Amino acid sequence: MSFPGADPDLGTLAGEAAALRARLARQRGTVSAGVPALAAGELRLLPLLPAHLSFAEIAAELFVSTNTAKTPAVSICRKLGAGSRGRAAGRARELGLLEGWAADLPLYR
Repeated sequence: MSFPGADPDLGTLAGEAAALRARLARQRGTVSAGVPALAAGELRLLPLLPAHLSFAEIAAELFVSTNTAKTPAVSICRKLGAGSRGRAAGRARELGLLEGWAADLPLYR
């Protein structure tokens, strides 16, 4: 049996790739719906946001100044609609932005 546009040399790989692309597109849509994109500096800081670290400690981890650590944290809170670092961390978890990150860090509850 042949499918239109299918390459018989690829077997089921073409169909599996199409299904995977569709699944990833759906997941991207649910994670980012209504949430502004995070900038590179914000994404770099995000895994440290839920830890019980001061901005000075976060800055030391990232090898930046305290203000350079604080600015993206404030921006993350604004973009996620959270009034605190703890709430921003919770919202990031809900959105799947922290999956696989910071498993051994003490988290805000």
